[in-house]
Amino acid sequence: MNTEEQLKTSFFHKVSISDGARGQLREFLNSQTENFPRGIFEPFVQMIKEDFRTIVIELDNGDGKYFSFSEIHRLNPLIGEIFGELLVQNDQGHKVISVYDRDRLGSMFQGARYHQTREGGSIHTDNVNVPEPWDYLYMSCVSPALAGGENILVDGLRVHQELKASYPNALKELELPFVWEMRGVADELYRAPIITYNEEGEPLFRHLRPYMESAHQKAGEPLKDEQLYAIDVLDALTNSSEFQVRYRMKKADILLTKDAQVLHGRTCFSDAIEAVSLEDYEKGKGKTLKRTMERLWVRKGANDD
Repeated sequence: MNTEEQLKTSFFHKVSISDGARGQLREFLNSQTENFPRGIFEPFVQMIKEDFRTIVIELDNGDGKYFSFSEIHRLNPLIGEIFGELLVQNDQGHKVISVYDRDRLGSMFQGARYHQTREGGSIHTDNVNVPEPWDYLYMSCVSPALAGGENILVDGLRVHQELKASYPNALKELELPFVWEMRGVADELYRAPIITYNEEGEPLFRHLRPYMESAHQKAGEPLKDEQLYAIDVLDALTNSSEFQVRYRMKKADILLTKDAQVLHGRTCFSDAIEAVSLEDYEKGKGKTLKRTMERLWVRKGANDD
C-alpha cells in the first residue's frame, strides 16, 4: 500500500447512496410532501460521529444528470440539517453560501473572502471567521469548473504529529494566540491560537493565513519572526503531498469534513467565458453555470454526542 492509499484509508472515505435512495429523493423532489427522507443519510451521520474525518457522498449515479442544479440547491440545507445546526456565515444572516468566482481579478489579499475568488492555495480551515467552535464543513458541488478547481484535503492529525516530532518550537508558537478578523461576518478582531486541543487531547486547527495577516495589520501588531517561522513551517507541511488527498468533486458530490482536523484548499480554476452565477442561471440569463459549490457550517446538536 503506497502513501496515498494509506492516507486515504486513514481519513478519506467515498461512499454512494443506493439507486433506491435516489428514487426516494426523486419522489420527494417531485411531490408536495415536506417529509424529507432523512433515513437515507443517517448512516453517514454515524460514520462522521466515529473516526471518519472526511466523507465524500456521491448523490448522483455517475453521469451527472440525475439531479438538476436547482434540485441540488434545494437538497443541500435539508441534508445539512441532518448533521446538526446550520450556522450563519455572513452579515446578511445566510446559512447557505454559494462558493463561486465573482470577479476574475478578485483576491483575498484585496479583501475578498476565499469563496468569492478563483484563487487556489491557502490551505486552511473554515472556522476562522467566528471565535466560537463548530464541527462540520459541508460542501456540495452544484457544478464543477471548466478547468482546475481540484479539492485539496489535508490530514491535520498527521501534520500535528510531524510538528511535534520535528518542529517543536514551531508547534509551541502555534499554540499561542494570534489575531483574527471576522471577515464578512462582523467588523471585529479576536484572539485565538492556530492549534488548540479537545478533551481527548487531539489537535484542532484554525488557519487561513491571509485573514490572519490582515488582522495583525489592522491591530497594529506586525507578526514577529517566531510567528512567521511557525506559520511558514505549518504552510510547508500542509502543502506537502504526503499529507494530502486530492479529489475533483463531480456534480452532486457532497464533501463533509471535521473542519478543525481536516484542512482544505483547492487548485485555481477557470470558468467558461460565458458562465453565469446560479442565481442568473435560474433566471434564464445563461446556459452555462460557473463552478459552484454550496457551503454550510454545521454545529452538532446537544444530543449528538
